[in-house]
Amino acid sequence: MTEELIKEVKHIQQCLIAREMTGEEWEEKMAAVRKLEEVSSYLKDALGRGIEF
Repeated sequence: MTEELIKEVKHIQQCLIAREMTGEEWEEKMAAVRKLEEVSSYLKDALGRGIEF
């Protein structure tokens, strides 16, 4: 299940990146992308420790 969560997070990131935005919206989008990357990293670390979600 954790692997599926990682795939979904990556998919959401790609959807956000593909969306055209400017100004403040772009900054908010990039902040969300960075936070999603942190979530993905956390899930990968947990998976490496044998923790499943």
